Amino acid sequence: MDIVKVDDISSIFPRELMEDEAVRAEALIVQSLELIGMEFARRHRNLDHELDTTSWLKIAVKQAVRIMVSQAIHIGEMVGQAGGSSTTGPQSDSVTWSQGISIHWGGVGIDEAILELLGLSGIALPQGSGGKVVPYGWRDWRHP
Repeated sequence: MDIVKVDDISSIFPRELMEDEAVRAEALIVQSLELIGMEFARRHRNLDHELDTTSWLKIAVKQAVRIMVSQAIHIGEMVGQAGGSSTTGPQSDSVTWSQGISIHWGGVGIDEAILELLGLSGIALPQGSGGKVVPYGWRDWRHP
């Protein structure tokens, strides 16, 4: 799957990637695409097939990979950090983390915003016919 390349990601970064970051970005792109494919498979969907049949999905995957890789490269270990402080006196450091953000040390991860971008969030709907749905409190008086 050759959807996203390092140039697609580095062109939007605020600075040029260093050589070691560019090598790492290639590995992170592969990892991002694997995670996206896994999330599709967990929902009994096929990413490759949907890329061929859904017009907007290729753009969404590119954007998702950009977000995932930029968090890993530029934010790095500080992803999810809301604040930090340091005192020089008797050495005191403090870090506050945001609620609801998963920390992915050294790699990429998928959060709810990325799943929503990919059309994978929300309640799963049934994919087949499960028979007649009878609303709660309703009774067919013809068939006691």
